[in-house]
Amino acid sequence: MMFFFGILRLLMRIMLTVVLIILGIVIIICVSGVKVNLSFWDGTLDWSVRYFGLKLLPRKKKEKKPGSSEKKKKSDKKSEKPETEETPEPENPKKPVPEFMDKIWEKMQKTAKRLDLAGSGLHALPPALRWFGRAVTWYAIETDIVIADEDAAVCARNYGLMQILLQNLFSQTGNMIHVKRKSIGIRCDFIEDKSRYNFRCKVKINVGKTILAGIVFLWNYLKDSGQAKKTIVSPKL
Repeated sequence: MMFFFGILRLLMRIMLTVVLIILGIVIIICVSGVKVNLSFWDGTLDWSVRYFGLKLLPRKKKEKKPGSSEKKKKSDKKSEKPETEETPEPENPKKPVPEFMDKIWEKMQKTAKRLDLAGSGLHALPPALRWFGRAVTWYAIETDIVIADEDAAVCARNYGLMQILLQNLFSQTGNMIHVKRKSIGIRCDFIEDKSRYNFRCKVKINVGKTILAGIVFLWNYLKDSGQAKKTIVSPKL
């Protein structure tokens, strides 16, 4: 009996250890986030997508080995076989053509089902987007914008428009997601010939909150589709 209880305790400890490890992995994944780095500085566009510090995108292009195309052409030529005459297959007996009204009724049923699915999806989308907005953080926003024009009035007008555009962008976006600025630089220059638009930023998408947004969408979708089915009195006229 003591030996049996000892094995049972060992198995319980192993099971508890496995459960704790799995729970820890799930918590780490839910807390983690996908990071997107975007930069357009001095006319150079640079972007990347990272997860746990590993670069996911953009992927490195594989260099083609010399002579690979010629080998493919040779292999294609070898794989070609002379055409053989195909024996005509016996024609299948003609099936009875459904009536015109039956075809229209089938199309109407398919269209109604698609509209129901689309309506349920649209109904479930707003709450899911609100939850997804909590998962997104737009941060480390940095700009170096120079508005250049020889005409002082035009330069001042464009400077004011750019200020209004950025302020509205940050304020409106801040109502949907988290926004954290780093350094917003905008200035006028009457000597420069061309304007300069440099910016860089980062976006973090929390995995756990994104999964929660998907669950909210699925729950509302199934709930709405279930209520829609209950309102249908009869599937046939």
